[in-house]
Amino acid sequence: MRTISAIQLYKNVLFVILCLSLTACVIQPIQPDDIREPILQKIHQAFAKTVTDTLNDPNEDWTSGWLGNMWVNFHEGKQRGLCYQWKYRIHAGVKSTVLSQGWQLTSIVINKGADGEHHAVVVYDPKQLQADQLLKATKSQSVFVLDAWRQGMPDIYPISEWLQLARHVHVAAQIVDIN
Repeated sequence: MRTISAIQLYKNVLFVILCLSLTACVIQPIQPDDIREPILQKIHQAFAKTVTDTLNDPNEDWTSGWLGNMWVNFHEGKQRGLCYQWKYRIHAGVKSTVLSQGWQLTSIVINKGADGEHHAVVVYDPKQLQADQLLKATKSQSVFVLDAWRQGMPDIYPISEWLQLARHVHVAAQIVDIN
């Protein structure tokens, strides 16, 4: 019977973790070139400008993702980048564009008050769905999540796909008025 050394076991565990992390990233944001709706293109432009302006803000140091959360939580000063901070910044940056196009915006939270709590902005066409129907929207309906926190990029997801990104769900997603 063959025994596995501690180093080989460590390598095997790292390989499995890498494989699992790669398969967890199957859901990708919509690529800017794939946005066909003219209204969503305008919203994406405002979103991209807001992210760029945020990252270049000389008064605040912005980060993103889980490593960014650790940085913000363990350093004093002008560090920003928690998901709810991104949510407020993105909301403020896209609001006038969204409303001028006849769409609405609000926010979403999943795992509120629990491990893995995450916030983002939702934009939608109110001619297709009302706010109380957003969580049941299909990929073909105009309901999108603007989530800059994950990568520090202007990432847009159909809401049905964004809801699948949570590693685990302790508390179901909720639409939360931000206006």
